[in-house]
Amino acid sequence: EVAVNNQTTLTVTLIADMQTLSEVVVVGYGTQEKKDVTGSISAIKGSDIENIPSGGAQQALQGRMAGVNIVRNGGAPGNAGSIRIRGLGTVNNADPLIVIDGVPAGTMNDVNPNDIESFDVLKDASASAIYGTRAANGVVLITTKRGKFDDKLKFTVNAYTGISKRIKTIDVLDAPTLTALNHEAYTNDALTVPTIWDDSLYQIQKTNWQNEIFKQGTTNNIDLSIRGGSKYSSFAISGGKYDERGIIGKAYYKRYTLRINTDHKIGKHLKIGQSLQFTNTHDNAPNTLSAQDGLLWSAIRFHPGLPVYKANGEYSRSLPGFGDINNPVYTIDTQDKDNARNRILGSVTGEYEILKGLKAKANLALDATFSDFRQFEVKIDSQVRTSPYNQLTITNDKYWAFLQEYFISYDKQFGNHTIGIVSGYTSQTFKDIYLKEVGRDFPSEDPGLRYMSQAGTIVNLGADNGGRSYDALQSLFGRATYAFKDRYLLTATFRADGSSKFRPGLKWGHFPAFSLGWRISEETFFRNAVPFMSNLKITGGWGQLGNQNVDRLQYLALLRNGGTYNNYALGSSQPQNQVKGTAPSVIPNPNIGWETAEMTNFGLDVGFLDNGILVTVAYFIKDTKDMLLSPPSVGTLGKAKIPDQNVGQLRNKGFELEITYRKSIGDLNITLSGNATFIKNRVTKLLTPGSFLSSQTYGRTDQEITRSYVGSPYGTFYGWKADGIYQNQAQIDSDPNISEDPRRATQIHPGDVRFVDLNGDHVIDDKDRTILGSPQPKVTYGFNANATFKGIDLTLFFLGIGGVDIYNADRMQGLNTAYSFNLYQETTERWHGEGTSNSLPRLSATDPNLNFRTSNLFIESGAFLRLKNVTLGYTLPRNFTESLHLTQARFYVTGQNIFTLTKYKGLNPELGYADGNRSSGQYTQVNVDYAQYPLARTFTIGATLSF
Repeated sequence: EVAVNNQTTLTVTLIADMQTLSEVVVVGYGTQEKKDVTGSISAIKGSDIENIPSGGAQQALQGRMAGVNIVRNGGAPGNAGSIRIRGLGTVNNADPLIVIDGVPAGTMNDVNPNDIESFDVLKDASASAIYGTRAANGVVLITTKRGKFDDKLKFTVNAYTGISKRIKTIDVLDAPTLTALNHEAYTNDALTVPTIWDDSLYQIQKTNWQNEIFKQGTTNNIDLSIRGGSKYSSFAISGGKYDERGIIGKAYYKRYTLRINTDHKIGKHLKIGQSLQFTNTHDNAPNTLSAQDGLLWSAIRFHPGLPVYKANGEYSRSLPGFGDINNPVYTIDTQDKDNARNRILGSVTGEYEILKGLKAKANLALDATFSDFRQFEVKIDSQVRTSPYNQLTITNDKYWAFLQEYFISYDKQFGNHTIGIVSGYTSQTFKDIYLKEVGRDFPSEDPGLRYMSQAGTIVNLGADNGGRSYDALQSLFGRATYAFKDRYLLTATFRADGSSKFRPGLKWGHFPAFSLGWRISEETFFRNAVPFMSNLKITGGWGQLGNQNVDRLQYLALLRNGGTYNNYALGSSQPQNQVKGTAPSVIPNPNIGWETAEMTNFGLDVGFLDNGILVTVAYFIKDTKDMLLSPPSVGTLGKAKIPDQNVGQLRNKGFELEITYRKSIGDLNITLSGNATFIKNRVTKLLTPGSFLSSQTYGRTDQEITRSYVGSPYGTFYGWKADGIYQNQAQIDSDPNISEDPRRATQIHPGDVRFVDLNGDHVIDDKDRTILGSPQPKVTYGFNANATFKGIDLTLFFLGIGGVDIYNADRMQGLNTAYSFNLYQETTERWHGEGTSNSLPRLSATDPNLNFRTSNLFIESGAFLRLKNVTLGYTLPRNFTESLHLTQARFYVTGQNIFTLTKYKGLNPELGYADGNRSSGQYTQVNVDYAQYPLARTFTIGATLSF
């Protein structure tokens, strides 16, 4: 307050107030002040990710919170990746629960990032147990922007546009060098060189195939919003369009969004709120997860002595001896695919204040998604990998989830005592209808005639033609909080969940949790003794959570009518004598039940110098018990699926660190923040002692890449240990590793890999395989720097991962001349005489020593530090914007993926899960490089104008 007296001019200076502890964070079914929270919660504001080019909010979260990691599955437009909170908690669906404006929503990628007010991530059992069955992998709460009561009308437009380019390519051989090295490989094996490698026509460099498939991508976005409110009503309406064209082929992602949020006061005691989100998306991404058919895989390997087109204008094709892959440009040009989704997420909430502090609330919500996938595949007879017919595939999926919640809350302060109670009931039903149609033999492939009515043959897919499903959850929950003198804190939570996925008697799971906190800084003795420490709080908690993300009804002996494998021959095997029958499709497991995640958490919150420096540390142990695993199938059971069994255990333990520093020096405001998460992942129990979980096999040697044993991280790389290269015959003759190996005389030669005999039998065989490395990172970290000076703002964001390995499967194949494809440029560094190399083996067309088996030769460090985002903005002075009838005008430039510091030789160290290689519904591989779609470097310019 300033006394005016006789003054006509007043000078008032505002000083920043670091009242971060009074910030409100969202918790399940309510909010709490940050200082009173006893669970482990991280929060960021939506403004921290505004105007960052991304297909969804999920990508923008990466590296911004301790304990929260976004595992990117490549850089295709719209590829959101997978959220992992405090490590991989299960081999089944390990995604956290996403709650948008109080509604469990499954995914956040449909939300326009510029509509988000805040993210709150519940990481431990105490914080998330109120969500029970679906909280075992953590909870992400998203609050969208709403209007304010008694607020002026505000219209905002934000738009940006940008370009994307590839960051790097794989160095491969040119045509003359490829020819020379193949001659060497055949000569080394004493084999006749195929005549195709003597044809001078193909020894001339004609095409860089990676240059042919990579192009300049584009990103365009525009958002419009209007917000305001009267005394009794407020509203926020926004709409947006996001359009990203990828750097490979026809990859794209388009998203249209509309959001309407309103709030109303009816009388003194009743409030009604409404939230509505509509999203329309279209996307297409090329296949980059498989050999032979993978687009980038093909571009790396297609012969460089072949042109894109022949002289007659036709696409060139591979030749016998050059490998059975198709022209990647042909693959792109003939692709016709679109995945369309329409989603409605809406809710109506009511709150009635019965007495002061006592409120009754209700929430009714609908989550509906309508998906349409369409793909037309042309008949292929001009390429090596042919298709005898053209084919149109159409799938339609309709999904509805209905939610109803009723709960009461009571908050009251009695002298030094403060209590809060929430208790309620919730139920949600899930319905899904799926239909698939396949038509073949179209007489014309004209784009205007690619409709199912034109198909010459409609394929009967049996049970795969479609179906419907129904699931339901029913729950009771409660939470009580207590504080004494605002320094001794207690939170207790309990939830009981019933799931239709399990049989009567095992349907219900019960999930308790509690946590304690002590705000030591509120004690008189502490304030006097440590005046520079403005906050000190310690917390501890324990709880249990559930996971039921597995196939439904596995406790029943399900039957399937018809289908390919249920035909019975009556009299003879002729088609006219075959009839459709019924057979078991699932072997029942009547004892299948919940996975349970048991968590222990200890936390420390410290503030220094009036909270100018804030430090949060947490230590946690998370044990997933009764983990559902699918055992190996037995051939005598026929085609029936083996059900999951509660036989596995997995442990994640580690600690998290978050540090924030804020400082103001005149007009200069600086905020520095960093976070790091250290996690140790271990399998602690499997089906039987000595058993393991394996991945699919890969490569010409047809060997698995990963195995998960008790005591090791999940998905560890498994194979042989290499110990250099045999430089001469004397080293082979004297090597004790192979002294009893029958292959020594004829199959092992100078230049071959020396493998280690681990079991001591002097023979190299399957018994010598061992764990080679871990794909689970030991540390993930992020660093943010933000500075403002008058109207200028600058933001830098760094992302890093350490202590992680990658199996470079693409490099393994790219160095092996037993394949007839193009090779990595690195092949020129191979062993070709004594002393020339002790890391890369000799060239061989047959590879009798299996030099390219799964081994540590192809294990690389996946550690990296990346400047993920940099933004420079300028906000015009107020007097200037007012002359333009604007309330604010900001212009900015943004760069993404500016540079990466890494020793990894592949295109991108962020690889994620190989979704194309899932076994029995469980992830078996992570950080295996199959030449996935790489990340792009993106630059955008944009503006935000408010009226």
